Amino acid sequence: MSTMQFTPDMTVDQAFAMHAGARRVFARFHLGGCANCAISETHTISGISEDYGIPLPMLLESLNALFDGGALAVGDKVRIPDEIRAKVPQLANVPEIGEITAAESGAYTAEFGEVRLQGLAEDFIPVEAAATPAGA
Repeated sequence: MSTMQFTPDMTVDQAFAMHAGARRVFARFHLGGCANCAISETHTISGISEDYGIPLPMLLESLNALFDGGALAVGDKVRIPDEIRAKVPQLANVPEIGEITAAESGAYTAEFGEVRLQGLAEDFIPVEAAATPAGA
């Protein structure tokens, strides 16, 4: 497990800076997406837990699980998941295999030919080196 960790006294802004996936975690708890569930970036994680009735251990566990997921590195070969390709018609002619070209705070940039996509590790499927076709 990573030595980086979300803590109760960390602000939402600090959480967002620590890992790009923090926004998705808060969204899964219905936080930050609408006027009724808006959160301030100066709010602490423990404050959110208290104010919105989300058990602090559950919230921290979900946030810290972001560091347990598969990490990608610049140069890794990746694919776009079929369910995403099927939902986005513009991806139909995008090359099957792309390459991670940038990584910062849990967010990745992958280039598939002339198309550049950004997302979290969970948005891409790593391709084993042996499975990469020659010239891809």
